[in-house]
Amino acid sequence: MPTDKVFLDYTQEQLDQAYDQLYWAPQRDAIQAEIRKACEAVRRATPPRTERYGKSDMQLLDIFTPAGVANAPVLVFLHGGAWLRGSRLDVAYPAPTVTGRGAAFLAADFNNVSEVSLPAMIEQCREAIDWTARNATSFGGDPNRIYLAGHSSGAHLAGCVLLTDWAVRGLPEDVIKGALLISGMYDLHAPLLSARSTYVKITPEEEAAASAMRQLGRIRCPVAVAWSVGDSPEFRRQSRVFAAGLQGMGRLASRTEVFSPNHFEEPRQLERPDSELSRALFSLMNI
Repeated sequence: MPTDKVFLDYTQEQLDQAYDQLYWAPQRDAIQAEIRKACEAVRRATPPRTERYGKSDMQLLDIFTPAGVANAPVLVFLHGGAWLRGSRLDVAYPAPTVTGRGAAFLAADFNNVSEVSLPAMIEQCREAIDWTARNATSFGGDPNRIYLAGHSSGAHLAGCVLLTDWAVRGLPEDVIKGALLISGMYDLHAPLLSARSTYVKITPEEEAAASAMRQLGRIRCPVAVAWSVGDSPEFRRQSRVFAAGLQGMGRLASRTEVFSPNHFEEPRQLERPDSELSRALFSLMNI
C-alpha cells in the first residue's frame, strides 16, 4: 500500500477518504431518503411558489413565505451533494423554522458538475441571488435583507457567491447581509488532490477563484461557520481554518461545532427552532 504523503499527513487513500463523506456515514442513502420524506411533508403542508431565475431548466427557486408577510428578511439556501447530487426538493425541511420567525425561505436548484462546469455552477448561484434581490418584493421579501446559507458543496458554492462583485451587476455591494456556511470547503487545493478531481476539472486560475479562503478580503458580510463533530477530518479542518481567517478579517459572526452523528444529519438541526444551528441562523439574521 502506498504510504507517501500527498497533503499534510494524508496518504492518497486517506485524503480520498477525508473528502468522501460516504466513508464516514455509510448510511447516507437511508438518511437522505428520510430527509426527502420530511421535505415532501413540508411541501404538502405549505406548497411553495416556484420561479425560474435563469435560462437553464434547472434554475428554479422554491419560495416559502409566512402568510400575509411584507418586507420580510429572506434566506436563500444552496443544497449540497458533492457538486454531483442533490436538489431543492431535498432542502425544504428548514422552511417551517425560518417562516416561523417571519422570514422567507428560498431553496435553489442548479445544474450539477456533470452537466456544467464548476464556475458555471457558481454563476448560477449568483443568478439566484440576483433574481431574489430584484424580485423580493413580489413575494413579500425585503431586498435589503437577503441572507445566504448552504451545506457541504452548497456551502462551498455560497462561499464563492460571497466573493461576487455585485456592483457590475447593478446591485448594492452589500446585497447579501450575512451567510451561514455549514460544513463546506473553502480552499479547493486539497479536494482537488483527492478523488474528487476525477469529476471536477478546472484550471489553476479557476481553482483560486473558487477558493473563498484565498480571498477573504472580498467578503463583505458577517459569516456564521458551522461544522459537525461527525464530519470527516478535512471538513472539520477546513471549517476551523476558514472561521479563524474570517475572525482575523472581522467577518466572523459565529462558529458552531454541531453535535450531530454525521455530515448528512447535521443540517437537519434547522428543523428545530431551539437547536444550536437554528440559534446561529436567527442571530445572524436578527430574527
